[in-house]
Amino acid sequence: MKILFVHQGLQSFVKKDLDILNGAHDVRCLHFKGINDIQAVFNGSVWADLTFSWFGKLHAFFTVLFSKLMKKKAVVVAGGDDVAYEPDIKYGMSSYWWKKWCPLFIFRYADLILCVSKFNLNEAIKNIRADSKKINMIYHGFDEQKFRPLKDVHKENYVITVGGVNRERMIRKGYEVFIRSAVLLPTTKFVLMGKWQDETINYLRQIAPGNVIFTGEVTEYELISWLNRSKVYLQISRHEAFGCSLAEAMLCKCVPVVSRRGALEEVVGECGFYVNDMAPEEVAKQIGRALASDLGSRARERIYYNFSLKKRQAALLSAIHNLTNQ
Repeated sequence: MKILFVHQGLQSFVKKDLDILNGAHDVRCLHFKGINDIQAVFNGSVWADLTFSWFGKLHAFFTVLFSKLMKKKAVVVAGGDDVAYEPDIKYGMSSYWWKKWCPLFIFRYADLILCVSKFNLNEAIKNIRADSKKINMIYHGFDEQKFRPLKDVHKENYVITVGGVNRERMIRKGYEVFIRSAVLLPTTKFVLMGKWQDETINYLRQIAPGNVIFTGEVTEYELISWLNRSKVYLQISRHEAFGCSLAEAMLCKCVPVVSRRGALEEVVGECGFYVNDMAPEEVAKQIGRALASDLGSRARERIYYNFSLKKRQAALLSAIHNLTNQ
């Protein structure tokens, strides 16, 4: 089958799906950067038997539109702010009247909507009125051979969080609380790992005590090494459709400390610690409990058995097969 795969950026989880589809079908990959790529979407839709879009944004609008006009099947993955509605932090396309029309159209006319968690699925139904009959929930999948404990690296009292550093993520992912918590645990190293995307890094550096490390962008090998050194992974987001970096950290036997927001409880289960509010004192308390625990092996086992890459591969290919054989 010929599949047009349209995306706005090949994040690791997007590339995984591309690789899965490439292994079973004839796939043409299109990086949509703006209106100059509309013609390429049209041409690709003419060529394809089925279109596949990651995230319900502008690129998916044109892809689904052309698919409908040409009577082709259209698959869209809902994975983040496309279906989110968090007006208190101004996150999610549904929080803006001039953006909401786009996912409303996309998820109404897509033939198959793939969601990455139960929380993500409920958002799609509640916020953009997606038809539950067209939704298939398939969790993200992770390579346990790539993200694994390294023999020559040992756990230390490090607390790590991973994500690009910009103003929106500082608010949504709780970076400021992360740093305020470090003040309360001066003998513990706190590591904020991710590309510096705007001037937010300057503010975070100004308020950070000496036990906070800002790595900037790192290679995948460096990421895995840092995760292996760190005993605790902190994810105190106010919204997460899944939490991919969290799952990768758990595969490296990091003990998770997370908020009870989004899909984080689906990922962590009983293999970590939860903060009851976003106060630095509460976060520091749960970090202390995690540092003293031995839940790292259980955390790895949870991801290994529940969120393997093989499970996503099988489920994704099955969903595509079922759609095209209706």
